Amino acid sequence: MSALLEDFADGYAQRGIRLDGFQVEACRALLAGRDVLVAAPTGSGKTVVAHFAVELALAAGRRCVYTAPIKALSNQKYAELAGCYGEETVGLLTGDTAVNRDAPVLVVTTEVVRNMLFANAPEIDEVGCVVLDEVHYLADRERGPVWEEVVLALPEPVRLVSLSATIANVDELAAWMGSVHGRTEVVTSEVRPVPLVQHVCTGRRLVALHGRGSEPSKALVSALQGLGGDPRARLGNRDRRRIISLLEERDMLPAIEFIFSRKGCDQAVSALVRGDVTLTNRDEQAAIRRRLRDLRGRLGESDLRAIGFHAVSAALLRGYGAHHAGMHPALKELAETLMSDGLLRIVYATGTLALGIDMPVRSVVVESLRRWDGDGFADLTATEYTQLIGRAGRRGKDDVGHAVVVGTAETDPYELAALGSGKVESLLSAFFPSYNTVVSLLAEQPYSRARAMMGRSFAQYQRNADLGRIEARLARIRRRIALEARELRCDRGDVVEYVRARAASGRAAKSSRKEAKRAYRARIADSFAGARNGVVYAVNREGELDYVLVLSGGRERLRVLDWYGEASWLREGDLRSELREAASVPIPQGRSLRERPVREDLADAIAQAVEERTELGVDRDLLEPWSRFAVREDDALLAHPCASCRHIGEHVRAAETLLSLDARERELTELAEGCTDSVGREFDSTAGVLRDLGILQGEGEATRLGPGAAALRALHVENDLLAYRCLTDLREGELDAAGFAGWASMFLGDDRLAGGLPHGRLGALARRALADADFLRDVEARHGLDRTREPVTRCVDVFSEWGSGAGLDACLRGSRMSAGDFVNAARRLIDLLGQMAVAGEGTWIGPLAREARTRTRRKEVM
Repeated sequence: MSALLEDFADGYAQRGIRLDGFQVEACRALLAGRDVLVAAPTGSGKTVVAHFAVELALAAGRRCVYTAPIKALSNQKYAELAGCYGEETVGLLTGDTAVNRDAPVLVVTTEVVRNMLFANAPEIDEVGCVVLDEVHYLADRERGPVWEEVVLALPEPVRLVSLSATIANVDELAAWMGSVHGRTEVVTSEVRPVPLVQHVCTGRRLVALHGRGSEPSKALVSALQGLGGDPRARLGNRDRRRIISLLEERDMLPAIEFIFSRKGCDQAVSALVRGDVTLTNRDEQAAIRRRLRDLRGRLGESDLRAIGFHAVSAALLRGYGAHHAGMHPALKELAETLMSDGLLRIVYATGTLALGIDMPVRSVVVESLRRWDGDGFADLTATEYTQLIGRAGRRGKDDVGHAVVVGTAETDPYELAALGSGKVESLLSAFFPSYNTVVSLLAEQPYSRARAMMGRSFAQYQRNADLGRIEARLARIRRRIALEARELRCDRGDVVEYVRARAASGRAAKSSRKEAKRAYRARIADSFAGARNGVVYAVNREGELDYVLVLSGGRERLRVLDWYGEASWLREGDLRSELREAASVPIPQGRSLRERPVREDLADAIAQAVEERTELGVDRDLLEPWSRFAVREDDALLAHPCASCRHIGEHVRAAETLLSLDARERELTELAEGCTDSVGREFDSTAGVLRDLGILQGEGEATRLGPGAAALRALHVENDLLAYRCLTDLREGELDAAGFAGWASMFLGDDRLAGGLPHGRLGALARRALADADFLRDVEARHGLDRTREPVTRCVDVFSEWGSGAGLDACLRGSRMSAGDFVNAARRLIDLLGQMAVAGEGTWIGPLAREARTRTRRKEVM
């Protein structure tokens, strides 16, 4: 161990902390000049590796850049590092905030470091190390591409430290990083410093989730079977008080209870206040009251009313509160601070606390395994669940952490046990070359080199791997097609040629379709009547391909087990296809199918028996409508020699597997073509749109930036091209500074701001923006893209009034937004106005955007 690492470890030892093996391993890799990718559970101490990267950079006289995915995390890391190294050593850049930007340690959002790299900022030459915290964010649909761009653009000598708690395919990610930046050491740990025990709350009891291995405990299975009531009913106020009592009795507080509804969080807190539930003592209340007094002194009385300060205060003083994106950031931060200081007992939260905010607790309660994803309710993924419960257990304070899921009659103990097993989904790249990316790259390098960079993205890396798997599957399908074709024989001619021509013959006459439908219903009836016990059949059931093992049955119904281990009755009317024999599976004698392990063993046997069929898609044709059997017998088809064969019906039926495989071959061939150089082709399409608009000029290596490209480079928003076009369409004198702030809010891309049009001049400009969006979508369609979203117009008037000095309470009433949503939108608007000031540098837009930014940047949003 080097002297630097020894001193670093000694510093922790003096605080009573002995570095874990994975921490030492990662630090040694950095000392050896290698990048590191650290994947370890939440709370295990990954930040120690980041701190060593800081030490290493400072010792070498270099700068260290620490990136975080969200501004709240950036602020938290800034405070943490400033506490360790002194405020003079640490700076903060988050788009709307700049503190000590020349400091040797710089905490930034990922977008900031990406922009520095793309602009070839001179500061990059001084950087020795970049830390990417929460690197799994590269799978985020909106912001993930920025992470990949940082890795792709980072100079090779700069060491890269990537941290995450949730990566299933960590070796794949590290292999990509190694291929584009340099040797990357994978350092993993599955050991939580504070062990986690998982429970399920069943009424008035806490029952262990797991029994043997990853199986649910027998007590849990029995407890859930005994639950009654509506399984879809939401938890009530009495239920939540009971949960607090259970946790309090078992010394499991403080806790975070995830509700996944802003309204639900607020209602849970209000109900406790109405019930005069108090969880704090007099000394704790005095400490909380001092913090509240500090916050109150920073805001006016009308603003305090607008953000619901008094109601929140009443709850916090009693030892509980809410935490969600609809709250004013100052109140959220206060809840985080009070919980971290041990002054709160329970916080009701949406998923915002799963984003890496450091607010550990002894217990985490998950009320539901479903959450709102913006479009509808969706099941929690294993990754999301693992992140949520990862908050439980405070290092140095708790011997064990607790995760509690609230069980209902609908809870499947086996699915929940699998969810709690710690297995997470693979990380999938969300990368695509944005308009800003293409222009920024072409400003610094020739077309072929910029395009080649896209080919080195993680997205293309994964698609190349997919391509290998697709081509291997294609080879197997083609071998099977050749085998099926050899089995088909007709004395009259090439029957394979005939059945393929027949399948491609087009829509048949109405009479033929009617006859085909009758004939297929007869086939379904015959297959149902001929079903045999111990045989696995492929079938279209409720529009999905299923494989079922017939257990028993009679003329009216069959008792079947599907390949998920679920037993059910199957009637002829349930079928949308014939029952196609696929395999045989012996039914065990002397064992009850009521026992889930028995059913699961049979389900495994079914899946194994049909593995080849499912892999090749042999039975996918059963999902197609019966009309595929109706044939348009044109002259060419009738003239084929096989058309007159008296056994042609048998030949056609025997060829159904061949035709199904033909369809799979076509699908996979198209998929393979889509994977090949897909990101490079998307780069070409993006550049094509920019050429049509004159932002790029010339072709291939002769491509050069046109007028306006510099302005587009400055805009780092999702709707970058629309914002650019509308900005260049503005005419001097159309807007004052306040109006410009309102107008710019259209490009924030926040659906909560969507709605009606503003009034007067702003309304006319909003209609112009909508027309510009339609125009850009037409241009994109010519190049096979679909990027541009409509501008969001509902709060244009409100942000214009805000820029004119209107109070927070008035703007909240006018926008019908929560304080948190409004402040978060205002902060992003400040960032965007700064970008527009840069984009309009040297023109009348620059000063106007800067004044608009100043007017928007008020203490209520800072």
